[in-house]
Amino acid sequence: MFKSYPFKNIKTDFKNKHYILTGYSSGIGNQIYKDLKSLGAIPILVGRKSVKNEIFYFCDLRDLAETEIVTFELSKKFKKIDGFIHCAGINQCVQSEKINLDDWQNILNVNLSSAFIISKGVKTNLKKSKNPSVIFFSSISGHRKSIVSGVHYVSSKAGLIGMAKQLSHEFGQFGIRVNCISPSQTFTRMLRKSMSKKQIKNLIKTIPLKRLSSIKEQSNGAIFLLSTLSKYISGTSLNIDGGQI
Repeated sequence: MFKSYPFKNIKTDFKNKHYILTGYSSGIGNQIYKDLKSLGAIPILVGRKSVKNEIFYFCDLRDLAETEIVTFELSKKFKKIDGFIHCAGINQCVQSEKINLDDWQNILNVNLSSAFIISKGVKTNLKKSKNPSVIFFSSISGHRKSIVSGVHYVSSKAGLIGMAKQLSHEFGQFGIRVNCISPSQTFTRMLRKSMSKKQIKNLIKTIPLKRLSSIKEQSNGAIFLLSTLSKYISGTSLNIDGGQI
């Protein structure tokens, strides 16, 4: 009964394809970088940490003018870009009264505004791909609230979900898919900095699957949304959250 199902070697979707990736130096983004490489893709890394023998553009995503310049440079260098994955994100676990305007702006710039600048800046390049896909990494906190993160972080993650919906509407006529992934608490360095061992233990009790996510499970969602297996999925949030939302 399964003979008609289009099983395929997923590497054919990625071999020699170019993908812009932010947030590649740690956590989920680093796993996506490794998975793209294993599939034969060519990552274009945008951030502050170079990786030996990789295409790299230095950019401090807190600086929106610099982000625009870097985006323009890489858009001229690469005529066709097959995807953009925005994993870059910073957090600050403080109450609203302790957030100053610089804190607010830095979080919004890295988590949200830079994603918009890069998406807009490489739209023409994405149009030339046969399967262009844009992915923003949001969070389950963007759907509701966070028990530890600041309002600026939660606002930025909610903004990514809205931006994905609107850009999917605007970019869809060119075949460009735009989606979000909303991870739940994933065992990363950021999580260990944000929560105590006791808080993590108590959190796990509230998760239907009774465990945290691994970075590999989150990367699997990104690979799926970049591949042709998801060619009719756009404007949605893939909630990889163990059943929490």
